[in-house]
Amino acid sequence: MKLKYVIALCLCVLSFRTAHAAALPADHSAPSFVLKDAGGKAISLTAYKGKVVLLNFWATWCAPCRIEMIEMPRFEEFSNKYQSRGPVVIGVSLDDGGWKTVQPALAKLKITYSVVLGDSKVSNSYGMADLLPVTFLIDRTGKLQAVKEGFGKKEEFESTIEKLLAGK
Repeated sequence: MKLKYVIALCLCVLSFRTAHAAALPADHSAPSFVLKDAGGKAISLTAYKGKVVLLNFWATWCAPCRIEMIEMPRFEEFSNKYQSRGPVVIGVSLDDGGWKTVQPALAKLKITYSVVLGDSKVSNSYGMADLLPVTFLIDRTGKLQAVKEGFGKKEEFESTIEKLLAGK
C-alpha cells in the first residue's frame, strides 16, 4: 500500500474518533449562524427553517475530505435530485486560505450548492474540533436529526433525507 494512502487512512481513523467525541449529537437544536458565500451574500441557517437542511463541514486541507472528495459530489446530486421538494445543502468550508483556496476545489468538483466560509465560532458551536468531515441533517423545525462524523454511505443520507422530507 502506498505511504500516502496509509497516512490518509490513519488520519481518517483519527478524525472519526476525535469528531465522534466532539460533535453535537442528534436531538439538539442546530446552532444558528450567518456566514458569507463566495459572492459576499450572507447565508443564515435560520432563513431555512421549515426546510430540511444537509449541513456539511469540510476543508481542502482535510486529508479524509480530499480522498476523491467523495461526499461533495453526492451532496451535489442530492441538491439537484430533491430540489423541487425543498431540501437545502450547505457546505461550510473551514479553510483559512479563504475563497482563493476553496473556489478551485468547488470548480473542479462542479459544486453549485451553497458553500460558505466558516470559522472557529461556528465549528465550536457545533461541538467540533478541526478534524473533518462532519455532516448534520436538520429537520424542518431546526433540530439535528442525524450526525455523521467521517464519510457516510449514500444510502444512509438518502434514507434520512427521505424520512425528513416525509415529516418523520
